[in-house]
Amino acid sequence: MGRYRRISAILSVALAVLLTAECARVEEQEEYAAEDTEDREEAIRLVYYTIGEPDAGLKQVEEALNTLLLQRYGFTVSYNKTGWNDYEAKLDSLFSTDGNFDIAFAWTENYLENALAGNWLDLTPYMEGICADTWAAVNGKFWKGATVNGRIYGIPTNKELAVLMYLLYDRELVEKYDIDVTRYLTMESLEPLLRTVSRGEPDYIPLFLSNSHVNLASMGGYEYVTYTDIPLVIRTDDTSAEVVNLFETEYCEQLLDTLHKYYSAGYINEDASMRTAFSRFQGEKVFLRLAGGGPESDVSFSSTFGYPIVTQQVSDLVVTSESALGGIMAVNARTEHPEECAVFLNAVNTDPDVRNLLNYGVEGLHYRLNEDGQVTYLNDDYRGVAYTQGNWFILNTVAGENPDKWELYREFNDIAIESPILGFIPDLSGFSEECSNISQVCRKYENALMTGTVDPEEFLPRMRDELEQAGIGSLQQELQRQINIWMISRRK
Repeated sequence: MGRYRRISAILSVALAVLLTAECARVEEQEEYAAEDTEDREEAIRLVYYTIGEPDAGLKQVEEALNTLLLQRYGFTVSYNKTGWNDYEAKLDSLFSTDGNFDIAFAWTENYLENALAGNWLDLTPYMEGICADTWAAVNGKFWKGATVNGRIYGIPTNKELAVLMYLLYDRELVEKYDIDVTRYLTMESLEPLLRTVSRGEPDYIPLFLSNSHVNLASMGGYEYVTYTDIPLVIRTDDTSAEVVNLFETEYCEQLLDTLHKYYSAGYINEDASMRTAFSRFQGEKVFLRLAGGGPESDVSFSSTFGYPIVTQQVSDLVVTSESALGGIMAVNARTEHPEECAVFLNAVNTDPDVRNLLNYGVEGLHYRLNEDGQVTYLNDDYRGVAYTQGNWFILNTVAGENPDKWELYREFNDIAIESPILGFIPDLSGFSEECSNISQVCRKYENALMTGTVDPEEFLPRMRDELEQAGIGSLQQELQRQINIWMISRRK
């Protein structure tokens, strides 16, 4: 019995030691949690808005992000995602009401308009200091596109420089009907495919269109000189940069006839003129849609739209202002924390831990890394919108993607040809009335015409007449004058 008492006594002492250690560990964790909470309460908290549906796991990502930011940079972020259909109105509201925010996602028109209006903070002073590493990381052609009157007002997403126009096919139907997508490179050539799907797959929309018409212009080799609601364009391969009215071109006439034929045949979704490019409906099946992207985009498009996709490039490899400014992170000019904002932007572009967290979520919770270091999603609770949130080249690739994807992107960017007007910023200050009137005419007709909803033989002449009355001719002449002067100055 004495031996058992000695063992019992030893076990009792060991248990006491373990309990003491466990209590100390718990007390240490509680103390750390209390300190962490106290640090967070005292730390500066930036308010950040971006586009995308608020995910089920958004708060978990915000929590992990702030743990990381607090430890490395000494501040936290309120991470807000606003739905695809609502973001533009939300941002407009924040500006018009002096809403409380520090950082936001912007895009071409929004970025330029608000930079010129003084709504975005001038980040130029930070490019040689806090954001020096970002300046070095982002391709110089992006900075050329983002420069407004010699100043930088936002950090462009370092991604593909030329946003190629793609036709996005549902992979399942491509395989079912044994379709060679390389044979269909124009809108007119698609008719037999759309007819086949319309007859054989009644649950599918053969061709999804929205009231975002920019891709259709690029498919014809055109780019907008100002904003997409002013239909003055140049051909991207025209080194003289002749400004023309898109709706006066032979390409546009043929395009509108084709789209109306498709709409009348039931190939295009009936609500096309009212849908935005960002809109999504649960369970909606689409055979073919249009989108812009970079090389080897099948996997990323499949993730974005939620079904396997096959892509076919149908535009040239040209860097335009639109492609360079498709995704920008900008700072509110009224922020009380400009330096912290600059640090955050630098982190998003140079710190792989921050960037991967924003894009993929929390490792072990939303994704895991396979043996090749590629991302495998564990659930659908969180998805970042890649083009809105900084440098792609420090992201892990996704399982199924080419492990050398980012090297391919660098090569792609190296061979991209610059638009003849990349970096040109028009001065529209003396033409505000004309711009407003032209935009109103476009809003009246464009969505219906560019989705095939109405007959162009009836409505196109009306639109042309009203555009002339709105002053498009004088604006066209003025933009041509400014471009000519700008091009001469570049040669000096």
